[in-house]
Amino acid sequence: MSSKREERKQRAEEHREDQERERRRKIRRSRALAVVILLAVIAAGFFATRRRDGDERNGRVWSAAHGHWHDK
Repeated sequence: MSSKREERKQRAEEHREDQERERRRKIRRSRALAVVILLAVIAAGFFATRRRDGDERNGRVWSAAHGHWHDK
């Protein structure tokens, strides 16, 4: 009898350990996703603010006053 009880105890402990590993894996995954999203937002902000008054592209100049490109 005690061997079955021991086996159940061991299975229960293994199950708890598996659940803990799964919980830690989910936490790592969510943190990694948060870092990726944060980097994407930073990159988007960087590229959105790169245009400044007087930037030139293909012979055109950005006008911040008018909010569009003008020919030189």
